[in-house]
Amino acid sequence: MLLDNQYDKALLRRTLDYFSALTPWNRRLWRLGAVLELEELVEASKASSMRALSESAVKYLSGSLVARLKRDIGMGTDRERGTMIGYVNSNLTPGSHGTYALAKLIEGAKTAYLERWAQDIRTKNPNPEVASRAVASHMLDAGFSEDSLHRYLYYYAQHDENVYSFADLVEKLEELRRRPPITYTALVPTVTQPDPPQDHPHWFTASKAVEWLESWGFDIDPGLRLTGGLVFDLEARDVQAVLSSVAAEVSHLRARFRVGARKKLRFFNKVYVIGETKSLSYEQRPRRIDVHALESTSAVFDLNLPHELRSVLELLAPLDRGTPAAAVAGSWAAIEALFVGPGDTANRVIAASRMANVVACSYIRAELTSVANAYAEQCSDSLAAEIRDSADNLARTRVLEQAMRSDRSLRIPAVRDNLALERMYALVERPHEVIKGVVGQCEDAFRRLYRQRNLIVHAGDLTSIALSGTLRTVPPIVGAGIDRVFHNATSAGLSPLELSAKADVSIAGVMDNKRGLAQLLD
Repeated sequence: MLLDNQYDKALLRRTLDYFSALTPWNRRLWRLGAVLELEELVEASKASSMRALSESAVKYLSGSLVARLKRDIGMGTDRERGTMIGYVNSNLTPGSHGTYALAKLIEGAKTAYLERWAQDIRTKNPNPEVASRAVASHMLDAGFSEDSLHRYLYYYAQHDENVYSFADLVEKLEELRRRPPITYTALVPTVTQPDPPQDHPHWFTASKAVEWLESWGFDIDPGLRLTGGLVFDLEARDVQAVLSSVAAEVSHLRARFRVGARKKLRFFNKVYVIGETKSLSYEQRPRRIDVHALESTSAVFDLNLPHELRSVLELLAPLDRGTPAAAVAGSWAAIEALFVGPGDTANRVIAASRMANVVACSYIRAELTSVANAYAEQCSDSLAAEIRDSADNLARTRVLEQAMRSDRSLRIPAVRDNLALERMYALVERPHEVIKGVVGQCEDAFRRLYRQRNLIVHAGDLTSIALSGTLRTVPPIVGAGIDRVFHNATSAGLSPLELSAKADVSIAGVMDNKRGLAQLLD
């Protein structure tokens, strides 16, 4: 169980948030870990030499990394990080001395990353927000599923009889990370398939698939009338990661057979994995792309939406459940359609900056609303009563913000909500600095989406090491930005470019804001 310590509880609560599918978009991870971003830089430099990415795209990534490396203690001592920064700033031509040297530094950082954070947490009590993000992103980037990490951490924190500090739990996570990936063997039954080549090692006939299932002790699902099956070996960190790989493979094969075979290929919706006692559904959760403004304004029923907005919805649809290629290409096309205007054709990546400003303003409103409602629900003082008596969410945020400006001692019982309250105190006290940081994280995420789009469109490359992480982190904030676009278009008649201009001006003048931080887009 976890040590009864407020600091350790804050670290645990925030890290578990990052491993939960139920965490709202404004409290999720928006970017990759530092180690994976360095590996992405090496990959991007190679793509640039092949003209799949522009030099400016690589330069932006390296500049973003330099700022990050300066403050990430997991990457080593000041001297080690300085050496790393020197190579990041150099010309990383594939096969060059600098590229090989950086690869060695990356490998060393990857091995010691969590150990360094555990030591810093144990001795220096770094900011829980920063430390939890570093730990969580490093584990997710290593290929573990959110569900398995949540269960693993929760078990030691709540059910193990031993008492652990959070630093001890970070070391437990490092032990898990060091275990080699497991090779899983799985069979996905087909319910319709073309006749496979005779004695194919992976494609089974119906009789051979039944024989395989029976030999491994599986009971065939009621109602399954299989015509064959696909057996393959998958190297993965956990069973949930296996299911993700199966879903991706099934999606690729469906697309291939759709255009390359006359007879349809249809898979059963469950997979049999050796070592499991029954079949498992491999259907993946949606990627959390939510545009609630369509329903709240009834625009979802509107047959006469502006052509621009109708096109965006069609482009955006694959981001929720589509293949990686369709998800990345379509979502960037949607962002570009909204935020590239007259005079921008030579600098289309400007759409990432404009989208980032809109999402940053939306983040502030979402967090202030969540904190105000949490305070009203969990506290019993006069402020809580005043918040409860307010007319709507916007009025509640104004009451809370005013109280925060005059009283630094407010607290909320739930650790998760109290952490959010502390983030909002930082916003109220240093609005320009905090918003700049939020905008920077969002822009990094959207520019990563743009780079992935270029790798897919210009190089046909679906093997990027950052592709999976991009589709894990970016969809919720894309949804948040598009939601604001639709809300303002349907309620105030603002075009996307007018909205981004308003966000830009509001952020620049945030120090002089008199209306309330939740109203930067109103």
